Amino acid sequence: MRVYSPKKITFARCFGFAMNDMNGGAWGTLTGSYLMFFMTTFGGLSAGQVGTMFFTCKMLDIAVCAAIGGISDNLFKFKIGRRFGRRHLLMLVGALMVLIGFPGMFIVVPGGFAWYFIVYFLIDSANAFIGIAYETLPTEMTPHANERVKLSSVRLFVSAFSTFAVTALPAALMSVLGEETAIAYTISGVVFGVVFSASTLITYFTTWEFSPKYVEDFEQNESSVTREHKGKRNNIALTLKEYWNVWKTKSCRRIFTIYFVSYFAKDCYATAFLYFVVWVLGMSKATGQTILSLSFIGMIVVPIATFLMFKKGPKFLWTLAYSTMLFVLIAYGAVYFTGFASDIFNSPSGVVLLFVLGISWQVGRQIMEYTPWNVIPFVPDVDTLVSTKLRAGTFAAVQTFTRRATGALGAAFIGLVLEWGNFASGTVDSQPESAKHAITLVFVVFPFVLLCWCMWLIRTFNLNQKTHGIIKAEIDRLQAGGSKDDVDEETRRVAEDLTGYKYEELWDPEK
Repeated sequence: MRVYSPKKITFARCFGFAMNDMNGGAWGTLTGSYLMFFMTTFGGLSAGQVGTMFFTCKMLDIAVCAAIGGISDNLFKFKIGRRFGRRHLLMLVGALMVLIGFPGMFIVVPGGFAWYFIVYFLIDSANAFIGIAYETLPTEMTPHANERVKLSSVRLFVSAFSTFAVTALPAALMSVLGEETAIAYTISGVVFGVVFSASTLITYFTTWEFSPKYVEDFEQNESSVTREHKGKRNNIALTLKEYWNVWKTKSCRRIFTIYFVSYFAKDCYATAFLYFVVWVLGMSKATGQTILSLSFIGMIVVPIATFLMFKKGPKFLWTLAYSTMLFVLIAYGAVYFTGFASDIFNSPSGVVLLFVLGISWQVGRQIMEYTPWNVIPFVPDVDTLVSTKLRAGTFAAVQTFTRRATGALGAAFIGLVLEWGNFASGTVDSQPESAKHAITLVFVVFPFVLLCWCMWLIRTFNLNQKTHGIIKAEIDRLQAGGSKDDVDEETRRVAEDLTGYKYEELWDPEK
């Protein structure tokens, strides 16, 4: 069957795989950039209500992601899962949910907390279906690190375009229809719902996954999983234990932490940006939306980042990204805390400065986003060396929740801080000084602290193409019946560093 038939990783197939990130990349950007702004300005909700909504949906999302991760790994045991693919079936269901739900997010329902809550949860769940399945594909489409980098690099290029699209289209429509009406956002919601659903279907028809026979043969191998353990695979307590065991593996835990913290910082910045431009700098909504649309820079950055990934590795890229982003935050903070914000930015040179800072942020942001997505496809293999299992779906569930939690928690945090700062919702002409201080706190101070933490976290993260190759070779050797006693010293050192376990504890089906 097509969905189980591996093919050569050509550019066309990389592009087909990448198309789904029109959906994934855009949803995170949309949640982190102007969804909260839309709801507080046109939807009649307070910042606290929106923050509460996002936070509550994320708490529900824990259950959704936990269920979908386990279901995804085991769907091949059922007829419908074998027919459509355990990963691809979830993508079909998610695409339909996006098509139905997405346009409703930007319909103006004044004070419609229940409406926005239901629609947001529907789309969030759809993206859990799609995202958890999607994140497993690079691992299952190819065992080669360089091919996974190719897939992820093209994916990040498409993601950069989608990030640009979700910020540029409303900006363009605002310039034509005016910025005091919500119609620009409503039209954008309809367009994005159709495009994102179609993009997921393109990925469905151009990718493949492990066949049920491959999974059964791998996991029934006596060196891989005991009969006793196999008989317990459907036990709920065991499923929860596997989530915990994924977290215990050092590389899994470290990449989740770096991913969460850096994206949380980025989302706080993005969510607060329009508030900062409009209420602190005193500039128009259209200007702020135009600066957000500078995300098209990401399409230029991705090829350069790909070159640097092969030449320098992920640690160099992370350092470059965080340094650039910290520079931008320091610049904004210096201007604001010296009291010259309104004087500087309400002039032609101030607009130029805003564009320079906007471009610099987009360069750093794109490199920051590019790097983990090129490391993440390597991580399930580290988990396999620990556990003997092919549980990329379990890993993807934790990862997907982590990503979506960052945007929502960022918005929830900002909503609570704005409420604390007495922010006035609706189309008002000014905000109290306490609200401006609150906006600056979440726009500059909090992201600065988080990015400094990230700089500390990456110091000892050593998973890259070279070390992944060592891990993959060791899995193949053990799967073929090789003895753990015959491991060489370099493999032992790399395995212990990346897993956080003593080598003697690895390749254990009980983990």
